Amino acid sequence: MSKVVRLPRQGKIRLGIKKEGDANTTYPTLTDYLVCPDEVKKVFGDKPKELKIMFPTEDESQWATQYLKCYSVPRELICRGDGEIAVARVDKATGSIAAKDAVDTELREITCNPESCAYYQRSRCRRVISLQFLIPDCPGFGVYQLNTSSLYSIVNINSSIKFIRGICQRISMIPLFLKLVPQETYPEGKSKNIYVLSLTASYTLAEIQRYACIPPGQALLLPPPDIEAPDDLFPQEVLEQKIHCAISDIPTVDEALLQIWNKVKKQLKKRGVQSAQVSLWFDQLHNEEVNLSDFEAIVPPAKFTIEMLSHFYDALVAYEEKLKQGQQD
Repeated sequence: MSKVVRLPRQGKIRLGIKKEGDANTTYPTLTDYLVCPDEVKKVFGDKPKELKIMFPTEDESQWATQYLKCYSVPRELICRGDGEIAVARVDKATGSIAAKDAVDTELREITCNPESCAYYQRSRCRRVISLQFLIPDCPGFGVYQLNTSSLYSIVNINSSIKFIRGICQRISMIPLFLKLVPQETYPEGKSKNIYVLSLTASYTLAEIQRYACIPPGQALLLPPPDIEAPDDLFPQEVLEQKIHCAISDIPTVDEALLQIWNKVKKQLKKRGVQSAQVSLWFDQLHNEEVNLSDFEAIVPPAKFTIEMLSHFYDALVAYEEKLKQGQQD
């Protein structure tokens, strides 16, 4: 039996709403409250400014992914980078990000440089943090997702996570408050109030340290952030700008595949699994020729599927548990 619990996505929390403009167009407008699904409103009110949340695991790469993201006109992810290296859907013939008329495309590692990227300069690409968290007071067992591209919010959240980890030596399953708070900024030297995210705990230092004594729970696997462009961050008119070539109606970057690929690679390094073990497992269960060297690639080779990698990840977790049990005995 698998020792990994796979959490579903319950819904999305947004930082703005759509308003209608002229000629039947819509545009995003930021709000001073968190825009929530109905079940969350029943607990926290119609226009809440704070939510009580928990992060489900210690693996920050699962629930606080932070990448530069570029989206296609259909509002789906087409390129994801870290400022140095990106994984993009490219046209094999040109090596450029694929356009809608591209005949043959593939996922490929490319250079990621915001200073020279036309998509970033035109706001087609932005740094986005995708938070995924539990809301324990709401019914259901799954995670909610919230996206933001605000530098102030990203800094606030990262700083709070680091601070809480420094106190408790952990972050998972600690009750926290995710708030939308006003902050004074000075764009072009002029004072302006904006609303940013803040992560806090309403406990004394002594109380929050007690959570360090609570053992972590069973391994959890979260859904990857969805590939849809956050409509409160990427207006349609920005996505429809023509930059060299239009990005439309083409295969997207599969975030689910990339996430499970990185988790498997991390688990392999953690346990020092031998190449012969990897080859034997894939040969017996999937009749596929796989070597440990295959997992050195940033982009998964075409022979790997999400289902195959998920099955392998479960086996690696079970292997780790078996080793721990043997050490205890």
